[in-house]
Amino acid sequence: MVPGAFVRVKFPTGEKPRQPGLRHRAPRGTAIEVMLAYTTSQPWPATVPLSAGARRFDREEAARLNQSRAFMLRLDGLAKLPVTEAWFPDLALPGQGVIAVAPAGLREEPTDLAMNLVRRRRRLIQMRGV
Repeated sequence: MVPGAFVRVKFPTGEKPRQPGLRHRAPRGTAIEVMLAYTTSQPWPATVPLSAGARRFDREEAARLNQSRAFMLRLDGLAKLPVTEAWFPDLALPGQGVIAVAPAGLREEPTDLAMNLVRRRRRLIQMRGV
């Protein structure tokens, strides 16, 4: 796995923030522990402005990342997780559950958005994981 990878992971829920949750796709970094952002394919209401830390990927952008539909990257929901099969169920498989790797320019945008969110609105970030 490499920085900017979108990978299948059992992202922790708000109800059980330290336990593996339902399987999701999330971008991740490298190391023994990784920082992940939450993604969801639930549509954002058109009349509601995007929340701080949210990045919408339309169908075309999503398709370039091997996603079948538009999705949201939510940098206001982060998790620091160990790289283990409990969290990454496809870790032992070829490809390790990596769905796609974002190009360099796309990796920088969420990083900048997350850093601004941390500096300005740290209280809005929900941290989960170990």
